Amino acid sequence: MENRGHLQNELLHALPYGVALIMTDGTIVQANRPFLEQFPEDLQTRTNIFHMVNQSPITMELSRRMEQGLPWTYEMPTIRIHAIPNGDVYILSIEPLPLDTRVTVQHNAFEAMMHTELDMAMVMTDANLLINRFNKGATELFGYEPHEVLYEMTPFGLFESRELSEKRTHYQDETERLLSFEQMLRVALDRGDREWKFQRKDRTHFVGKLFMHPVYEQARVIGFFFFVFDVSPEIALKGELLHKEQRYRMFAESVIEAVLFHEGGTILDANKAAESIFRIPAEQMVGRQTIEFIAEGYRADVLRRIRNHIQTPYEVIGRREDGTFLEMEVYPKEVTFQGQTLRVAVMRDISDRKKVERMLEREKNAIARQRDIIQSILQASNEAFVLTESNGSVLFMNVHARRLLDLPGIAPNKMQERIPLLSTFRTRDRTEMLKKIDLLLDGSAREVSMRFSIPQPNDRDEQYYEMYGTGMDTKRQIGMDSGFLFVFRNRTEEERMDQIKNELVSTVSHELRTPLSSLSGYIELMLTRDLNPEKRERYLKTMAKEAKRLTDLLNDFLDIQRMEDGNQEYKKDHFVLNELVRDVVERFRETSNHSIHFDDADEVLHLIADQDRIEQVIINLLSNAIKYSPNHHEIEVRVRKERNQAHVSIQDFGIGIPEHAFEELFKKFYRVDNSDTRQIGGTGLGLSICKEIIESHGGSIEVESSVGVGSTFTFTLDLAEETL
Repeated sequence: MENRGHLQNELLHALPYGVALIMTDGTIVQANRPFLEQFPEDLQTRTNIFHMVNQSPITMELSRRMEQGLPWTYEMPTIRIHAIPNGDVYILSIEPLPLDTRVTVQHNAFEAMMHTELDMAMVMTDANLLINRFNKGATELFGYEPHEVLYEMTPFGLFESRELSEKRTHYQDETERLLSFEQMLRVALDRGDREWKFQRKDRTHFVGKLFMHPVYEQARVIGFFFFVFDVSPEIALKGELLHKEQRYRMFAESVIEAVLFHEGGTILDANKAAESIFRIPAEQMVGRQTIEFIAEGYRADVLRRIRNHIQTPYEVIGRREDGTFLEMEVYPKEVTFQGQTLRVAVMRDISDRKKVERMLEREKNAIARQRDIIQSILQASNEAFVLTESNGSVLFMNVHARRLLDLPGIAPNKMQERIPLLSTFRTRDRTEMLKKIDLLLDGSAREVSMRFSIPQPNDRDEQYYEMYGTGMDTKRQIGMDSGFLFVFRNRTEEERMDQIKNELVSTVSHELRTPLSSLSGYIELMLTRDLNPEKRERYLKTMAKEAKRLTDLLNDFLDIQRMEDGNQEYKKDHFVLNELVRDVVERFRETSNHSIHFDDADEVLHLIADQDRIEQVIINLLSNAIKYSPNHHEIEVRVRKERNQAHVSIQDFGIGIPEHAFEELFKKFYRVDNSDTRQIGGTGLGLSICKEIIESHGGSIEVESSVGVGSTFTFTLDLAEETL
């Protein structure tokens, strides 16, 4: 207790202005030298304040306020007298009136808040950042008694050291200069970084919201005032976060904005900023109702807020004493002082801001429309677009870029940091891409490009891309000096078309070469040798067979080209499907070594379709069945009716087709890649043509197959009305 009294005495005498502790009857408990010097020397030895001054309206009002336990402030031309209740005593200060009245209001507000029971920590330092004030809220929050910190610690000793160092490093990197802790803190708070980790005496931590204000005396900084709110519970309760931030922010803003202290709407006190806003002396506002300074249409809502103790900020139209109106932002707060609930209203004139906002709203809407149009174009594009700053930080990515470059979790914002982490890219591609991006970022190249591919899961075809990067001047658009545009173009379809083209050239050259070589060989034999009639006939039959084979190949190529161009025409013939299938089977029986079994339907099936093209499908399927069953000579051909459809199935017992090939089987130039099929010639066009013909007639074609067991191809067509 003696230490506390000693520290209190030290603090009292360290203050640069007059302060005394006074009982409610005027007895002086303690007074510092600047306080006594306000009185003549022959009165400085008196122990009662009312004995040191003549009886006057001023002293009578002070006595009355002290008896009622109320605060009191009185200004004279050169000094300001301020009385604040503090338990059983009053703190009475006599301060020289600074040239800047706002500074005095700020200083007195700090003094009042320091001695008010509020749920926040308030710490005041001298100009060297040594703590010289430590309120009860700070003791409760940090666990230190005032004598443990006064003139022994700086506020930075209350911060969690690791985060403090990390943030200092961060802001030094950001500002590219060395910063003291004080400078770092000012930079952070200016940028809205108010949530910090603090450390209690018992080494536990909590998250606090921090406000810092310099304390002035005659335009000279004599110290700093720190407000700390424990916001750990609010972090867990996100719904309360905004409300808490606004509520706590009020305490900092109230010392520089217009402040009204009122009880149930009756004004008790007002600061100088209120005089400026409402154009009326503060003393004339005392005793009046707050709603007198609110536009009539808004008064009911303000009264409702006061009566229901609502403390959320709101906007309202204010009314000045001269009858003019202004737009205001109001931050209400209720505090309990000596059992009395007071309401503090912090008000800000936002009329100019609102005018600017309304003026800019039209411009913003126009810009937003243009931005939306541009973004819609970029988002709709098939290319992936990425726009970065000059250091590689990403400013914009369209949806295709996000699909290509996104990472799980929190991805780095810089392109040069994101690319090495893309696991879908091959290592060599990531390395090469990073080198090219570095060339662009360090100015070694104005444009870069490369091609790469991305493997796909489940053994699907790879995706092929081309990356193009270029520098661009973005200063006019987004306010920065330069940046880069990266375009990732999907060229998978181009690669597929190149492959198809190569396959076509290879297939055509291979498939046409065989019959042409055979024809050429037999023609040369017939020209150079004297052949007997039997050989001549056999050679001519072989030549005719190869010529037909060559004609069929060319017809297949022409058919597929007409089908792709949409120029294929189909006739509408009325014919009996059973008879057509039987005719084709009989022809193949005469020319093939395979045993073809025909299982006909129980009734005649009529079709209206292009008979020649349906016949072409049957021939292709039956030819394939024979071709791909070289070691098994049984072929089953079935025609059946189900409901109003005809089904034609051709089954072989040959080498079969692997299941993974089913999806590709009906694509042009596709052939199953295995040792058995490589020995069997073919263009890979037959099934593609069959699918096109059947589907153009409104039907469908399917395959069932097992490797080593055989395959069954079935096509289905709608029957003509005669069959139904």
